Amino acid sequence: MKRWNDYLLKSKMFIVFSAVSLFTVMLTCIIFYYKNVSDIKNQTLSLSDTITRQFSRTFELYIQDMEKLSVSIIGDPIIQQSLIDHYGIPEPVTQNEIELMINKRLFTHLQPRPQLQSIYIFTTDDIAYFVSKAGGPKVSFNLLDESWYEKRLEMPGIKFLLQPVTTESTGGDREAQVISFVRNINRIPYRDVLGYMKININVDVIKDMLVNSDINDVERNMRAFIITDEGSVVYDDRNELTGSEDPGIDLSIFKGNRQSNEVVWNGESYLYTTSKSSYTKWNTLILIPNEFLLSKQKRSAYILMLVGLFAMGLIAFVSYALSYQITLPLHNLMKKMARVEQGDLKQRMEVAGNNEIGRLSRIYNSMLDSITRLISEVYASKLAEKNAQLSALQAQINPHFLYNTLNIMKSISRVRGIEEVAEMAESLAELFKYSMKNLQHPIPLRDEMDHIWNYMNIQQHRFGSRFEFSMNIPEPLEDASVLKLTVQPLIENAIVHGLGKVKSGGRIDIVVRRLGGDLIIEVTDNGCGIEEERLHMLRRRLGSIQAADAYDEEGLGIGLSNIAQRIKLFHGVNYGAELISAPGLGTTVRLTFPYELFVKVKGEAGL
Repeated sequence: MKRWNDYLLKSKMFIVFSAVSLFTVMLTCIIFYYKNVSDIKNQTLSLSDTITRQFSRTFELYIQDMEKLSVSIIGDPIIQQSLIDHYGIPEPVTQNEIELMINKRLFTHLQPRPQLQSIYIFTTDDIAYFVSKAGGPKVSFNLLDESWYEKRLEMPGIKFLLQPVTTESTGGDREAQVISFVRNINRIPYRDVLGYMKININVDVIKDMLVNSDINDVERNMRAFIITDEGSVVYDDRNELTGSEDPGIDLSIFKGNRQSNEVVWNGESYLYTTSKSSYTKWNTLILIPNEFLLSKQKRSAYILMLVGLFAMGLIAFVSYALSYQITLPLHNLMKKMARVEQGDLKQRMEVAGNNEIGRLSRIYNSMLDSITRLISEVYASKLAEKNAQLSALQAQINPHFLYNTLNIMKSISRVRGIEEVAEMAESLAELFKYSMKNLQHPIPLRDEMDHIWNYMNIQQHRFGSRFEFSMNIPEPLEDASVLKLTVQPLIENAIVHGLGKVKSGGRIDIVVRRLGGDLIIEVTDNGCGIEEERLHMLRRRLGSIQAADAYDEEGLGIGLSNIAQRIKLFHGVNYGAELISAPGLGTTVRLTFPYELFVKVKGEAGL
């Protein structure tokens, strides 16, 4: 039954993990698909719009170049004079010379431009001068047969006329589809009309504008057109409708404000972008079949399906592995708890990691350790109680025994006349008595100074005249409250570390003063000082309320740090110890206490 419950928990976890994860993956794929479809359409329209504008602008620049060419031809002095002579000298010989001269000048403009098919100059008396790349014999032209001739009255108000595609034949079997650029030839500077000029441009020049070595998918599938407002197809990149008067598309797309949308052409749906040239007045149209977009969308859908299937399989595997990893430690824990229930307290879980299972295992192990410890403590409680009673009795007897022994030594020394030994024994007894009292309670500063005198009495017998000692304590400050054994260790540090190598002339001064609400105690020696690196280390220790390290090479850091720590813990972080020193210039330790008068605690007893 328990085994079935384990499988049931694992199955539930697997189903829940898988369902939530699969739902998330499917929702993400659906959102990504529709977002990708929208992005593909927008990117395609954006690229198509860029191509449309570039194509339209390139064609404009080319027509502007044709306008510059026409200006250079019209302004040619030889052509101007030849046309004037044409109307003024009717002799056949002169007319032949004029024709040769004009054709020669036109040829110099036609020959270096491979995209030009022919150049014509029509006089008002129906004579045509022309040069053409088609070759063949001279053909007669009738000005009245030109389709643009009826619009000549409009030409004074405009610079030129652009005629849609026509087929040019100048003899033989040669034909070419051309665009005609037509403008008046005015007499300079009188502006009267001398004739008309027509430049025929081969339609293939537009195809060259679209040729791109780095062609992309959009350019490979698009259709490009140049269409007039009336529906004449000036250019079709596949040359199927070039010259046609009916492109089979709704011309209203050129009149609205929208330059991109969808349109139906030849029974199929297309995305289109248009750009109308303000210079040529013609429309550039790019059509992109929706089928192209659908193919890209299908490719994205296939990729998403593959990624989704892979993600689903991975999620299923991870969900199963995760549910197994969660339930396996729980199953092991249940087995061990069953053994504990039978009395086997040695069962422990292996702790791995800091996750919830690891913390649960640590808590379980800790619980068993506590139970084992409590059981052991129950068996050993009576023995521990007896040992505690014995230790308490010994702690009560030992201090009295040592103190009484020192007093006996003092008495014997004085009886026998050994006064120095008696003084040292008395001072040592007072030191021992002072150290045995409660360290945690404050004392008056007077008691700490008496303790220091007892300590210095012993040191004077040891060191003789190697150093001098002085205390400067105003009498009103003798009742100030300080912590026991906070000043005497500083005297010891000054003797051992500061004056340890001084043979004579050493000095230790204690100065006590009040600064506002603070009591300042300074212990100064003129010893060797402290090196800068060690000084920085000691200052870091003094600024901390953490316990000092258990070991210090010279002992100075531990004693001073413990004093600072005691002051901070008792009075707060605004109080403590400050160290001032420099190599060769001595050392000053400044203790800061809150200024308070000592008040004896009730129940505090002496030794």
